[in-house]
Amino acid sequence: MVPANHSKFILPMKKHYLILLLGLFLQLPAMAQQKGEGYSSAVRLIDLGNQEEAMEQLRPYLNYKEYGNLSLYARYHFARSAYKNNQYQLAQATLGDLLGNYNWEREDDGLYLLALVYFAQNEAYAGLSEINKIDGEQLKEEGFKASYDYLSNNATTSFLAAHWTAFKQNKGYVLALKEKLLSQSVLTGIEKKILAEMENIDMGGGEGNAAKIENQTLDIAIILPFNYQGGTGVRNLEGNNFIFELYQGINLAIENARSQGVDIMVKTFDTERKNEVVRKILTDPFFLKADVIIGPLYPEETEIVAGFSQVNKIPFINPLSNITDGFDGMDYAYLFRPSTKVIVEKILNYGKTHISGNRIALAYSGSTRDEILAREFAAEASRRGYRVVFNQKVNSSNIRDFMEDVGIRPGETPRVDEIVIFSDDPYIASPTLSLLESQNTAIPIIVMDSWLYFNFANFDMLEGNELYFVGNNTIDLSKKSVEDYRFHFFERYHVYPGSNAYVGYDLMNWVANTINEQRGFDFRGNLNRNGMVKGSLSFGLNFRNSQSNLYVPVLKLNEGKLEEIK
Repeated sequence: MVPANHSKFILPMKKHYLILLLGLFLQLPAMAQQKGEGYSSAVRLIDLGNQEEAMEQLRPYLNYKEYGNLSLYARYHFARSAYKNNQYQLAQATLGDLLGNYNWEREDDGLYLLALVYFAQNEAYAGLSEINKIDGEQLKEEGFKASYDYLSNNATTSFLAAHWTAFKQNKGYVLALKEKLLSQSVLTGIEKKILAEMENIDMGGGEGNAAKIENQTLDIAIILPFNYQGGTGVRNLEGNNFIFELYQGINLAIENARSQGVDIMVKTFDTERKNEVVRKILTDPFFLKADVIIGPLYPEETEIVAGFSQVNKIPFINPLSNITDGFDGMDYAYLFRPSTKVIVEKILNYGKTHISGNRIALAYSGSTRDEILAREFAAEASRRGYRVVFNQKVNSSNIRDFMEDVGIRPGETPRVDEIVIFSDDPYIASPTLSLLESQNTAIPIIVMDSWLYFNFANFDMLEGNELYFVGNNTIDLSKKSVEDYRFHFFERYHVYPGSNAYVGYDLMNWVANTINEQRGFDFRGNLNRNGMVKGSLSFGLNFRNSQSNLYVPVLKLNEGKLEEIK
């Protein structure tokens, strides 16, 4: 039986335990607050720059058994303090333990800090790998910025290109690599492919290319090395400056287009033959609206501009070159003239149709273009079953000997069925033509069309033998438009146009007729639709599915008139 006074006994006991429990609950927040006071103080010390004291205050809170989740935050801030104190290995070890052994709710913060720690130790791959693991968009963007800041100043182009596949989702990585590629004068094949792939990457956040300005004006940027011999500005350019001559032709065509109602805006830049100037030019706001870029000419400059045009999808045209080196993977890079490959194919195709025999004598000058032509020609000719019996680099002193060795001499039978000479050098052309004046031959001799324009070579001299000229955007002198152009050029500049002035005029008319307000500004599409067209001064142009002129006529003088041999 329960004593009658039991209820009186148990009530005081309940009151006692309730008071005791209440006291414990009230003490817990106070105890936790007391335990966290040192932690909070340490975090403040980190931001105040007192790292050593901060780490000492944080050490007790690293005990997970005693502090639980608070210890995980303490580890993070301990690592942050060590990082700020340049104790990178300590920071790395602390973060490695935190991220590897615990399921922390702020893992992205730890990954970002660990990436910074790796960057501080020049471990770029490890740092980028940590940033790849970040899920949160805000911290991911911070990771991209940290990547760019580190890589742009410390990483090599070769390192970045080698790991493109692994880290191309990192916008900072992409931007750093893009800047390095565009700053180089020469790109490898892999680097060109990477640059081409970059054009399809959405950089977002203002880190990519600025938005292109769309309008109905034909906006043309002209980038030429006016001062290729040194100097700056264009006021003191001499009359024999071939770049200025090219520009004079371009300028007359611009005026002609405007007179026909084409809305055209042009901005001209001088590269001064300096790569750093080219890179600065490409930062001009005009390129936000440019529809086409004409020039530059020299390989190291064209490499830079070709890469820029590829990324920004602006067609770039080299006005004078036949060389496609550096254009691999560059869908927006064009040659106004035929490429060396196209020239070689045309000569061999012509020989198959019009020349009997398979023995060829090949001579070439020491220019880059002519050496490339000779190398490609010899390889393709051999592939097609021809015998290149003579293959020699020539100059003004040995070209006559070459011709005589081939058998172009009195009383001797030629040892070949055709002769091909790749050279624009008048000092090679002059002794060759002098020999041919005194020695008639039935052997076809194929030379570049530049031989037509040498001032020592009159048409009587050029017409006497089996001399054939390979078209290289050759001017059709029989056209009335050519005579009209000569008149207007003389009227404007008080001299007659040289060969480059013809090219400049033909080039700009071709551009203005290809893209404009009426036809639209799809350069590639319009070229394909055009197919073969007559040049305003030249025999013809054909860029259908090609980035160089496919029209390469083989020409011969007949009674003073230049005719194409079909």
